[in-house]
Amino acid sequence: MRRVIIVDDEKWIRRGLIQSISWNEWGLELTGEASDGGEGYEMALDKKPDLLFLDMRMPGLDGKQLLGMLSQELPDLLTIVISGYSDFEYTKEAIRHKAFDYLLKPVKKEELAAVVEKALLELDRREAEKRKASRVQREDWLRQLLLHAEEGEEAFVPSSWQGGEYALMLGHTDTFHEQCDFARLLPAIHEQINRMKPFLFGGRWEVEVTTFSDSREIAIALCGARLEPKDFGRLHTSVQTALKQAGSTTFSFGVSTRKLEAAKLGEAYSEARKALSGKPLAAVSALLFAENNAVHLSGNYPQDQENAFLWVLQSGNKQAVEQEFERLFAAFVNDATTVGHLQWSADLLLHAMEKQLQAKDIRVEELCGKNTLMYSELIHQRNDVEAMKKIFKDDLLPAVLCFYSQSGENQGEKVVGELKKWMESNYDQSLSLHQIASSYYLNPDYLSRIFKKMTGKNFVDYLTDIRMHKAKELMNKSKYKNYEVAQKVGYEDYRYFSQIFKRKVGMTIGEYRKVIGQADQ
Repeated sequence: MRRVIIVDDEKWIRRGLIQSISWNEWGLELTGEASDGGEGYEMALDKKPDLLFLDMRMPGLDGKQLLGMLSQELPDLLTIVISGYSDFEYTKEAIRHKAFDYLLKPVKKEELAAVVEKALLELDRREAEKRKASRVQREDWLRQLLLHAEEGEEAFVPSSWQGGEYALMLGHTDTFHEQCDFARLLPAIHEQINRMKPFLFGGRWEVEVTTFSDSREIAIALCGARLEPKDFGRLHTSVQTALKQAGSTTFSFGVSTRKLEAAKLGEAYSEARKALSGKPLAAVSALLFAENNAVHLSGNYPQDQENAFLWVLQSGNKQAVEQEFERLFAAFVNDATTVGHLQWSADLLLHAMEKQLQAKDIRVEELCGKNTLMYSELIHQRNDVEAMKKIFKDDLLPAVLCFYSQSGENQGEKVVGELKKWMESNYDQSLSLHQIASSYYLNPDYLSRIFKKMTGKNFVDYLTDIRMHKAKELMNKSKYKNYEVAQKVGYEDYRYFSQIFKRKVGMTIGEYRKVIGQADQ
């Protein structure tokens, strides 16, 4: 029987509904009626009905508020709203967000029957979906356990898997492929494992195999009284034989530590993945044990090459960017590089690009349609250099290059304008184009070219002209001594200042002072 609650502040409405519903014919049972929203809320939480008839206009907690609260507490509850014509706009808003259907007062028996029958069909449909989901979960219990281990849900485990030791072998393709025909591989693996089953782990053990197409992984779970490490090598050889016979690309496998509970297979999955990250890039069909593979990811990052790449990236020069990108990735890889270190390096580069873009008030997601978390997940699904480079070359770099090529010139002009104003105010300080370019995340050579294009002078000459102009102003309007003038325009070495002055002005400081009518200081 399906449980029903009626919530309406008008008793005659509640009586009319109760008398109009064919309880036995529809398999319904009245489990409660309430005269206001507060009482209805408490009753619904206690009785957990399948169907709720709800008036929208009630004193205190109204129907719309009650719908919002119950949608959080009882998401599967079907609600049929009851309202008058004057409340219809209010009711439509509630229906759009929470309710299943509505009835207008006065409720007609034929309309009530039609809405209830529609609600019963919806409840039947939902139950069928739940049964199907439960059946799928039991048929592929290992996948569900591994995917949802961290969510705290109690997973189904076959009765034959109760007791003993548990472990997981996780296989990942040695090179990335867009498609992997697991439908062809799984039967071959099952057949080979069943053939070897009497000769491994004492002959008494359980095995389950599942796959994850998104990450190109094969998961092999084992349960037995004693899972001897030496037998994992023999099982690995058997699986490799099956893969080869099926014409598959090569897989390397990581093996977790042994567990004493089936629920710990989710933890074993993480361990096996971590073991795989310790695989040298050049290795194929490898077997790596979690307890023997400590993955170290610190140090050895080519920061200078990254800086060079990021500087060139801002220029928008496609050819230069491609050359620096290849140099950078070449620096990522050596004979000792592991899969994990490659993924770590690519992750650092991704976030460096994001940081540089943020300095210009833009993000990777705005340019490429995916955020850094999505790209990081793609990075950690790639186990080889070419597949890793493809993420950047086919997706990230074209979009970022387009942005810089469109905004680079304007950005450079904006920086040069700001730089000229800053030089006018800080000519007495020690100024370096390299430091200024770094503060704007620009390549110094690029900034130098833009500066000369806009001013007609290189940075040093422009700064020198400002200083000489300021020096002449000081001599014209003050009684500063020559060495004091030099210091005030940014020169600590008076002799050097006097040489620059003569070269730029065309006369010595003394000659200039005579021209302007001052005695030689």
